[in-house]
Amino acid sequence: IMCTDIAGFTLIASQDESEALNLLDLHRKLIYPIIQKYNGIVNKELGDGLLVTFNLTSEAVDCAIQIQKELINVEKLNLRIGLHEGEISISQNQDVFGSDINLTFRIEPFSAIGGVALSNKVQQNISSNSKFETKLIASPKLKGIQYKVDIYALISNGLPFPKLSSINAKLEPKNYSKTLLASTLGSIVLSIIFILVSS
Repeated sequence: IMCTDIAGFTLIASQDESEALNLLDLHRKLIYPIIQKYNGIVNKELGDGLLVTFNLTSEAVDCAIQIQKELINVEKLNLRIGLHEGEISISQNQDVFGSDINLTFRIEPFSAIGGVALSNKVQQNISSNSKFETKLIASPKLKGIQYKVDIYALISNGLPFPKLSSINAKLEPKNYSKTLLASTLGSIVLSIIFILVSS
């Protein structure tokens, strides 16, 4: 399951609706052929985002990489992509839903702009493939998710790792406090060591 989102789109739309609509058209024009190339199915358009499904995890990952490569030099078309492996349900009116879709949408905001965030299921699935390199972003408590999810960044092919400040902003206050506390304690310890050495 893949979900995408255009970073900063709400601001663009509030400033120039015509530009926002043109950006959406360009978005479709550029990435729909890539999705089709990797046998993906666009299940739903959600404003500036897409919900896409694939039969193979490797095709979903390759597709995400190709999309970010294609858009790297396209002004204002800055995508975040989230990937998770799971099941979806399709209603009689062809609407899609399911807990794995919800989880994918929780993972996507952890992606760097121009990057790809993965659930631990996807990471485990591609870990034996040397062409894919990943790095742990965080293990947050995600809203509406009852179990722990490790979130990874795909960092092969020059894809970016998210900044620490953007990660902390997405963590729950308790998790953020732990991160901040660890950082503060580290600074205090280094200061003490410096004072002892100097004296």
